[in-house]
Amino acid sequence: MSRIRKAGILLAICCFLGFTLQELNHFCHYGHLVLFGLHADVVVSTSDELLGVDGTGKIYHASVTNYGILPTAMVVCDYQDSGIHETMVNYIVERWDRQSGRWKSVPEWDDYGSRLFCRPSFEVTETHRIRLRLWPGQRIRVGEGVPAQRGGFHVGDDGRFTIFLQADGNGSNVISPTAFRVDQQPKKGAIPSEVSH
Repeated sequence: MSRIRKAGILLAICCFLGFTLQELNHFCHYGHLVLFGLHADVVVSTSDELLGVDGTGKIYHASVTNYGILPTAMVVCDYQDSGIHETMVNYIVERWDRQSGRWKSVPEWDDYGSRLFCRPSFEVTETHRIRLRLWPGQRIRVGEGVPAQRGGFHVGDDGRFTIFLQADGNGSNVISPTAFRVDQQPKKGAIPSEVSH
């Protein structure tokens, strides 16, 4: 067997092992496998220090990662927030409607995700839409929300983040992570509050 052939076999084995380790790692962290390319995930954390939430509140954090072998671009908003350079992703949060059998937008969560995407507001200035190149393995934060603080969900509802890859609201060019099950909601009589992104 020639050296070139041995090197080719060794390279194929290394690629297979790398792919397998990536899949196992992702499965252990998120409970599902991932395909090549852009992929969205939701991670749940908790905090005892959330305004308007008695006890421990769950925070749902969404992100997009490039699991491909080549750079991939998506349109984002480059802006300044109180003088600090930030990046904003165009997204909405949806709730599964059992009656219609469709995903429906949750207006209580529509702040920087869609309604105010890339528009100056409060301390947000110098907004510019740009094509952001995500390199293999690079992750970008999308947004977060707290059902026990913001409302829009009832216990037992399924929700998801839907990310517009071209930041144009086009529902045919989106990615969504697996749905999350909501097990908290604001207490009766509480006024839902906003969470800054």
